[in-house]
Amino acid sequence: SSMASKSASDNSVAERRLRPIYDWLDNGNNKRALQESDKVLKKQPQMQCARILKSLALLRLGKETECEELLESVRKEIPCDDPSLQAMSICYRELNKLDTICEMYEAATRADPTNEELLTHLFMSYVRVGNYKKQQSSSMALYKLKPKNPYYFWAIMSVVMQACKGDTTIAKSVTLPLAQRMVERFVQEDKIEAEQEVQLYIMILEMQDKFEEALTVVRGPLGEKLQSYYTVPAKAIELLMKMGRWKEANIAIKELLLKDIDNWTLYKNYFETVFNMEAHVEEFVSENIVDDDRKADCTFEACVKFISILQNDNEKLTHKLRGPYLAFLELYLKLFSAGKNAKEYLGPLPTLLINYFYHFGAKSCCLSDLRPYLNILSKSEITSFLDYMWKLLQLEDGQLPTSKEQMLRYISNLHISRYLGFHEELSCESKLHLTSCLMRYYQHAAQFNDPNALCTEIMHNDPFALLVAHMLHDVWLETKQTSYLRDALIVLEYALRRSPSNHQIKLLLLKLYNSLGLSKAAHIIYEMLDIKHMQLDSLGYLQCWPLLYHGQYTIASQLFDTTLKFFTSNYKDSADHLTFSYKFGSFLKISEFVDFREKLGHSLHFALITVEKMLLEIYNSTSIQHTLQVIDQMDIINSKDDDVYCNNLRD
Repeated sequence: SSMASKSASDNSVAERRLRPIYDWLDNGNNKRALQESDKVLKKQPQMQCARILKSLALLRLGKETECEELLESVRKEIPCDDPSLQAMSICYRELNKLDTICEMYEAATRADPTNEELLTHLFMSYVRVGNYKKQQSSSMALYKLKPKNPYYFWAIMSVVMQACKGDTTIAKSVTLPLAQRMVERFVQEDKIEAEQEVQLYIMILEMQDKFEEALTVVRGPLGEKLQSYYTVPAKAIELLMKMGRWKEANIAIKELLLKDIDNWTLYKNYFETVFNMEAHVEEFVSENIVDDDRKADCTFEACVKFISILQNDNEKLTHKLRGPYLAFLELYLKLFSAGKNAKEYLGPLPTLLINYFYHFGAKSCCLSDLRPYLNILSKSEITSFLDYMWKLLQLEDGQLPTSKEQMLRYISNLHISRYLGFHEELSCESKLHLTSCLMRYYQHAAQFNDPNALCTEIMHNDPFALLVAHMLHDVWLETKQTSYLRDALIVLEYALRRSPSNHQIKLLLLKLYNSLGLSKAAHIIYEMLDIKHMQLDSLGYLQCWPLLYHGQYTIASQLFDTTLKFFTSNYKDSADHLTFSYKFGSFLKISEFVDFREKLGHSLHFALITVEKMLLEIYNSTSIQHTLQVIDQMDIINSKDDDVYCNNLRD
């Protein structure tokens, strides 16, 4: 008892002495942290945690060699207390030595094999490096020590990941059957507790194409646990479709669609079942006669009739839903693509488009919704559709909109006309005349913006300014007179002041400034876009390369550093996502996170920026010695690995 109280008081004294070091490190004052750790080490030279925190301060001050020497001396002593191990983990993570963290916890668990917390940290260290076999053995050791369900399912998930990333033949014949047996042992012993455990069981069966067995699980007592990620009816439909049981799937989908008439995934699945049954219509029609009360729709006529029922239900609603309107258009497209006479079943395509436009023409999603169906319009259909649409607007030529609704419909009309190539046919004079008209509309429509709108909201009249800029850009492409680009920039800058959060205006400004070689102005806009995280990969190219072409090497170098930091830290961040997925049992997300990490690692933008950054460093070298030092530090892939690396790159 006196020993225990002495140990507790020692711990509290140590904690009190270390607290200032932690505070200085957290505040980024690494010099003070180093001084404070030296002060503690004068009193207790062998104190492991203080030595580790000193290493961390040295590392952050750029003294990497001293840091590693000190860390190594502590690691040989095999620390087992949590504060020391956590501090060492941070050091090795910042040194990018994730494997050493595994070795450190391996040594600690050998010294204290019955410590549940140490074993958990060991498992998570293997998760960070993606060592699935060692994940399996450490999680089974945990389960033997403390028989808890999560530990057992960590082991099963580790087996599944071996199957995902290993040889497919071995996965099908050995690894996945092992994972299945492990789960079934728990099912037989009635030990399944959580929804995530059932999800993992179904995932293992699906990976082996055992859809019938998966369906039995979904519809059985275990299926009752499925509530959050997906529901029993939705999963059952997915499995029925994978097995090609079109009739059962069709009936199940119809039941769900009657309750949820706006579910686009259900519509797409419904059409797939109808088209598959229609190809073998004779056998399905004879089956339907027997099973009259639960008929499947195995003909296109029955399909049109069913969507009409959904549309009638939709007509009764105060706020109409887009689903049934788009379902008619999607069916038309599918019939057209299959070489059928779509008009015979559904009537003219312009009428279907106008039905949609009548209800949703004022929505910003109008063009993106209709785009797939506009592509199959014939020349005569385009003319009749545009005529119908103009009549619906109830605007005379040159007349200004009198309501917000009318203005938004007119904007959709302009977007659709442009998409259908109407603007391409205009002469330069006609385009310039239209831009003058649209500027009038832009100024007039400002009254329809909410006067109390927040600065983060996009203004309703912005599309007019964007269309003006696009058309002036078109005229510049034809005439090569830069005055038109200048006018476009003035219009966009004017609009941006009134709508500072409109990213489309900023992206177009960025493009136009770079087209004129005004790289500094472009960079101001780029910074206003506040591009971060994934956007550095998807949008970063818009500014990275123009900066190089325009000789802005200093700014380019800073942007390259930010981009490379994102890609390198992504590996560390995604490791955190993985450890959290195991902690919370989100097994379905684990392979997604692993794939996401690999996808970013194979980014073409990442590869190009890495090379350009190396070249910039050589370019900025001040002497031969400096150049040699830069080249020596470069991580250059050998030619054999380079082929594999380049083949995996993606845009």
